[in-house]
Amino acid sequence: MSDDTIRYWAEDPYWIEALERFLTAKETGQRTITLNLDMVEEAVFNGDGPAYKLIDAMASVKEHEGWDGFRGAPRLVLAVLQLLKETQQEG
Repeated sequence: MSDDTIRYWAEDPYWIEALERFLTAKETGQRTITLNLDMVEEAVFNGDGPAYKLIDAMASVKEHEGWDGFRGAPRLVLAVLQLLKETQQEG
């Protein structure tokens, strides 16, 4: 993979593992996520946070999944929710 090639999100453990944790939480009965808006704002403006990583992940959805209805996009949103929840729990 060259430096200008975007890594496909479905091959990136950062996204896959976050999505798996989200799905596990749902399967075990969790039905709500509560987020502190100050923490969300801080996390999304963090240069190493999920918002900036999401740029490349969504670009990979567009590049690799157009033929399949961009099915990764909603999965990435679920993964971001999980990551924000975990950031809140750590703080």
